[in-house]
Amino acid sequence: MSEPRDEDAFAPTDPLGRVVLATCKAFALGGGLVLVAIAVMSGASIASRWLAGRALVGDFELVQIGCAIAVSASLPYCQMRRGHVIVDFFTVGFARRVRARFDAFGALLLAACAALIAWRMTFGMLNAYASGESSMLLAVPIWTAYVAIVPSFALLAIAACYTAWSDLRGQLR
Repeated sequence: MSEPRDEDAFAPTDPLGRVVLATCKAFALGGGLVLVAIAVMSGASIASRWLAGRALVGDFELVQIGCAIAVSASLPYCQMRRGHVIVDFFTVGFARRVRARFDAFGALLLAACAALIAWRMTFGMLNAYASGESSMLLAVPIWTAYVAIVPSFALLAIAACYTAWSDLRGQLR
């Protein structure tokens, strides 16, 4: 049997889809690099605790900020690759076109939620910047995390709109 490779399973063929997918890949790779940096920093903190008897100051703050950035950066790629959990218990027996319409509706709901989150997080970022809010130990300005997270949710909204459009046109499945 010839199973499709993962890279080809849901690869868009139109120029817009290829641009959206490439952008989503770049965000996901950036998120992955942030996770690697967190892992290295956590390892250094554990080694410091073991060797010197104390952890790196503020390591948990950096883990929190880094994980938020990494997870949000990975969401758009997950949407483009159809990696989100889909509960299709009720629709499994439906015709392919009907399922595609349900999937498109779900993607549009996701796009609306992601756009709403990006919009509200923009205001949160501006408020954090204006108030000078920072982390407790390292005094990392909180708004800097928003700078990386807001574009991820905006890209998620774009990716979800693209996948909804593709489902309605019958391109990706």
